Amino acid sequence: MIGEEERDSALRAMAGMTGGCYRGDFCGAIAGATQTVGCLFGKAGPDEMEDGRLAATVRMVYDRLKNKATEKYGDTTCQTISNCNWYDPADVKARKTDGRRDECTRFVGECARVLGEVLLEVVGEEELKILQDD
Repeated sequence: MIGEEERDSALRAMAGMTGGCYRGDFCGAIAGATQTVGCLFGKAGPDEMEDGRLAATVRMVYDRLKNKATEKYGDTTCQTISNCNWYDPADVKARKTDGRRDECTRFVGECARVLGEVLLEVVGEEELKILQDD
């Protein structure tokens, strides 16, 4: 979705989303999926025109991911999905080695898949290539 020249900046910008801002309140993968839509359709300043597909596409991505998370885990919070108490440093450390992190990795992949499907529905493959080159 992003060019190589922006890759490091994008990864750094998203790093704070880990663990729902290290508090477990929301899922960073869901937030990241909606931020990707913003990168494609949002405006960066008052001189730019926002693409009219922004709001509807964000809603579509969010609704699908919310439904998936709610069906599988019960809600969309990181604490529930990761099964981790982000206020407890020992639990955060244990999560890295006891297998709970694997479920987050799986759900991040699911978020990426849903995002890709929605973008293909909204813009199609050809326009998606054009948006990626901008």
